[in-house]
Amino acid sequence: MIITHIAVEGVGRFRGRHVVRGLGPGLNLLCAPNEAGKSTIFRAVQACLFARHDANTKETRALGCIGAQLPARVEVGFRCGDADYRVEKAFLRSNATRLYKNDRLIAEGRAADEALWSTLDLSPGARSFEDSAFGLLWVRQGQSFEPVKPSGEGQALLSRMIEAEVGKVLGGERVFTSVTAKLALEETKTGQAKTGGAWKTALERVEAARRALDDVRAILASLEADRDALAAKLRERDGLADASALAQMQADLTLAMRERDAAVSLDQAAQKAETEAARCELAHERASDKHQRLIALDQRIAATRTRIGELDRKAQEEEAALNGQLAALADQEKALAELGVRLAAAEREADMARARELAAQDAERLADLDARLKQARELRDRINLLQQTFALVNVAPDALRRIEQAARDLEAAQARRAAKAPQVAIRLRPDGVGRVTCAGEAITGARDIAALEPLRIDVTEIASIEIVPAATPEDAQSVNRAREKLERELVAVGAASLAEARERRVKADDIVTEQRGLAAELAMIAPATNGKDGVALLEKTLCESQAKLAAFADAMPACSDRETLGEQRRVAEQTRETLRREHHELQTALLASRNNVAAEKMRIDMFRSDRETAQETLAEALAPCPDAERPHRLITLAAEAGQARALFERAQAEAARLRATVPSGEQREAIEARVKRLTQAIAARHDRLQEVERDIAGLRGRVESRGGEDLGERESELADALLLAEKECARIERRLAALRLLRDTIEACRREARETFLAPVKRAIQPYLQTLFPGADAELDEHFSIGGVQRSGTEIEPFGSLSDGTREQIAIIVRLAFGRLLAERGQPTPVVLDDSLVFSDDERIERMFDVLMQAAEKQQVIVLTCRSRAFRSCGGRPLAIEPDAAAQAAMDLRAPLRLVGSR
Repeated sequence: MIITHIAVEGVGRFRGRHVVRGLGPGLNLLCAPNEAGKSTIFRAVQACLFARHDANTKETRALGCIGAQLPARVEVGFRCGDADYRVEKAFLRSNATRLYKNDRLIAEGRAADEALWSTLDLSPGARSFEDSAFGLLWVRQGQSFEPVKPSGEGQALLSRMIEAEVGKVLGGERVFTSVTAKLALEETKTGQAKTGGAWKTALERVEAARRALDDVRAILASLEADRDALAAKLRERDGLADASALAQMQADLTLAMRERDAAVSLDQAAQKAETEAARCELAHERASDKHQRLIALDQRIAATRTRIGELDRKAQEEEAALNGQLAALADQEKALAELGVRLAAAEREADMARARELAAQDAERLADLDARLKQARELRDRINLLQQTFALVNVAPDALRRIEQAARDLEAAQARRAAKAPQVAIRLRPDGVGRVTCAGEAITGARDIAALEPLRIDVTEIASIEIVPAATPEDAQSVNRAREKLERELVAVGAASLAEARERRVKADDIVTEQRGLAAELAMIAPATNGKDGVALLEKTLCESQAKLAAFADAMPACSDRETLGEQRRVAEQTRETLRREHHELQTALLASRNNVAAEKMRIDMFRSDRETAQETLAEALAPCPDAERPHRLITLAAEAGQARALFERAQAEAARLRATVPSGEQREAIEARVKRLTQAIAARHDRLQEVERDIAGLRGRVESRGGEDLGERESELADALLLAEKECARIERRLAALRLLRDTIEACRREARETFLAPVKRAIQPYLQTLFPGADAELDEHFSIGGVQRSGTEIEPFGSLSDGTREQIAIIVRLAFGRLLAERGQPTPVVLDDSLVFSDDERIERMFDVLMQAAEKQQVIVLTCRSRAFRSCGGRPLAIEPDAAAQAAMDLRAPLRLVGSR
């Protein structure tokens, strides 16, 4: 198969008919910028060749024209074998399909779909082109770097081709299946014994016998251990019952308790003496504290009197400074008032000068406002005219859809009626010319007539034949109702035909577009504000400017020259700014003086407040101890502190003497530990003796009860049963080992056969792979999917670990290899690459161009790309998406005729 041309209309961005001509064998290159419609054409060709014409899938719905309610029409021409084919399909709003062979119509509708798939060697009713050879070789945009994963149908196709070359190489299936089934009965996939199998049963029997033998041997070992433990317990009881050892431990305990009591008595006497010393120390601290507090009070009284004198002196100095600052402040306030009067006069003069200058500017702006207003009014009138025209020609989208539906209903009713009408073929011999009439009309040559109504055929002087159609009156009524419905819908919108309604809909859209442009221009000249009309606002602004200029005309001086008025404004503003600076500087100085006065007053108030606080502090200090009593109290408290110190030193010495006679903490802890140890040892000896007696009684009972169970004979019987079970298990495991060896041997042979099976695919890949990566080799699995690449003897690199660019290049090479296999075996299929090689660097992309040229020698290769600069050196046949000039000319000729008919 070789695609020769493609045409689309009403698809994506292509509202009119566009074609891609000149496709042929070898490399075909379509370079166009982004959004030029390359991928749209790719999807349209897929739908045309592989989808049913009445399909309502996501892919066919995506073909719809953007911004228009048009049927999607696709036409694809191709050469298959020795014949030229052309398939035409219409989707969405008008479903139809036709298949031509050598420019002769051979099928329509569903029959055309079936005939097309038969020609392309596809299964009738194929759901997706991915299930065929095309799914291997047609690469959508964004999928070029994904690994090739043939579907089930694609794998079957490749297998059929390879088997035709190398034959059926995968044998031994029956033996392998039998061995695998037998192993599956005995073991799991991980090699473990399977529940219910003979191996699992033998293992369980061995394990049960081993557990029973282990239990008996454990009982024998336990009996022997009980005998040993009984002898040990008897020896321990004899040692615990020794009376002399117990009497010695009682004597040691009595001596230790006496030493502990003596240490307690000495510690109590020392504690009493230390308590008395602590009481004397507290009395000494209290007497000393009273004496020190009185000394500190005397010092604070003297310091407070000194601070009061210093504060009185500073307050007098600050009051003198305040009087001088108040006099200077009064002079500054007077000067500021005089300067304020001068500044107000300068402000009024500057405002008047600026107003005169603005009035002169407004006079100049009047002409510009008037011109803008005229232009805005003209634009508004044009918009109103377009609105009136729109109201005359507009056809609502809902009405247009109803008209189109009525037209389709009429076509369907006529088709049903025509399907029931008999076809009358009249062929005249030379002597019959002029002797036959049909419905009163003379027949002079061959005629094919559909008998929609009763038809009468007269043969002069020979016969009269009347043909009555099988159609019922209901069919004619259905056609009439459909025709009347179409006429009603056309009359409702004032159109003569469906074509005229569509054209008026297009004109209405153009009027809306032009109206939007004029509205945007009007919004720039006269913008609307807060919902108010821009032209009205412009008129209001012009009137206000004229009124303002008229009101100010009387105040204009005799000389209204713009330069003179500007100079007068600048002089007045300079005078005003000078006075403003002087006024600001004087205000700043006055504010500083006021701040200084306020700070001075604050300092005076602070001094006065500090003096009052000092006086209160002095009164509080003199209240508990006046000046007359303080010297006598200082002497008395000093004497009391000395006496308390002497008593504390004597009590402290006595407490130290008594503490020296008390044993140390370590000695007392050792005595207490000895008492505790001997007490616990005597009690533990008694408890242990009772426990040993109980253990002896229990051990004697167990030994006597187990002595008569014949454990030796049971051990011998269980050992024999375990030996038999182990022999049976070993026999089953030898049989399973033989089955595993047979399975692994068959699997090794299958792997070797698989390598032979994949050899043709690898051989087809090798020329392309060597061009891109010299010395490289590709790894394929049994499903023909690429697993990894080995380059120059290195380790195999998994396909997923390669870079995006390398994965994309290898994926394309594998597809080209599949295409080469198809071509060499008499089933050439085009390779289509949509925006591929997007991740290739400059050197690799040149090698890929060589690969594409090699592949193009065996089959047709079509490359769609937006990278025109990168593909300049690709070679091949250049293609372009062009408007169909003939179809456009026919539409232009029909347009005026429809307009005349509408009037």
